[in-house]
Amino acid sequence: MASSKEVILCAGSVGSPQILLLSGVGPAAELEAVGVNALLDAPEVGKHLKDHLEVGLLFDAPGLGVSMAQLAVGMGSDALRQPSGPLPSNPADDASLPPDLQALKAEADRQLSEWFTTGSGIVSSSLYDAVAFFSTGLGDDHTHDAQLAFIPTGYNADLYRRCLRIDPDEFFEDAQSVLSPESESVIILANPVQPRSEGEIVLASNDPLAKPDIRMNYFDDPHDIKVMIAVIRKALDVAAHWPGTNRIGPWRPPSGFAERHGYVEGQEPSDELLEDVARHFSLTVYHLTSSCRIGSVVDSQLKVLGVERLRIADASVMPNVVSGNTNAASIMIGEKAAEIIAFDHHIALKEFVGSKSS
Repeated sequence: MASSKEVILCAGSVGSPQILLLSGVGPAAELEAVGVNALLDAPEVGKHLKDHLEVGLLFDAPGLGVSMAQLAVGMGSDALRQPSGPLPSNPADDASLPPDLQALKAEADRQLSEWFTTGSGIVSSSLYDAVAFFSTGLGDDHTHDAQLAFIPTGYNADLYRRCLRIDPDEFFEDAQSVLSPESESVIILANPVQPRSEGEIVLASNDPLAKPDIRMNYFDDPHDIKVMIAVIRKALDVAAHWPGTNRIGPWRPPSGFAERHGYVEGQEPSDELLEDVARHFSLTVYHLTSSCRIGSVVDSQLKVLGVERLRIADASVMPNVVSGNTNAASIMIGEKAAEIIAFDHHIALKEFVGSKSS
């Protein structure tokens, strides 16, 4: 079925180029190699993929960090139930609780009720409590190139495995102690925000249900590892000069890596140690952009070059990844796309984000 007006593609920085490629719009040789008939040789589709990387640095922080046990209490009594918590799985059994668990349940329900009525309390936190942007001095003049984020808790073993993709038993010498429910620790995320490395989205098959080949090429440009080391050093410096009476303790590097590089607590870590940690434990911030970028795949009106009645409106059209979280920029792209489409189709809008094009 052909569109009478136009189609707006909003499948994201992986999905949008994949759909174009499956439809025969992309690098002709790559398409033909997987059995897709190339209707339009568009070499830039799926190229110039950008993303942000971050490294999580764990610090002991007694009196400052929020323990996982405290977080669980703040989420109410249901968060304290078995199999992982001290309260029975069946609330009907609460009547026979000993006094200490009765008090724990009452405090948990009090904190959750406080959140319901006032909006305050631990559960109101996103656990991404502070952020700072700065320039390392290694980037371009047009923008900052680094970001730090403060996580007021050190997580637990399950979150390390599922969210950070790290086996805590290999990462820490004594994971059970470091990540115990009562441990008060914090995480500072070191996050360069202007990477020069580029990846690509390539079809692995002409089957539309098959996943594409996502080639991120992190640290492909040597510049990026230099910036990452500088950002990690800034994070360590911030932790070392934390204000107030409750101070942040020493960084807990992966034990095997510290030994390998001769690192002793209190010393300044070498560039080699920081690079080793970054290359092994960096993780995506899920900020994929630029795989159908303006000027290469779409024009300034978001129309796909060489294809009639087709626009793309998602993070894939960004000419470059923004110097921070992509959420607001993606919302702006959607709102601006709506305005452009409305204007082209003579639909009156009450408000515009920017000036209307003539």
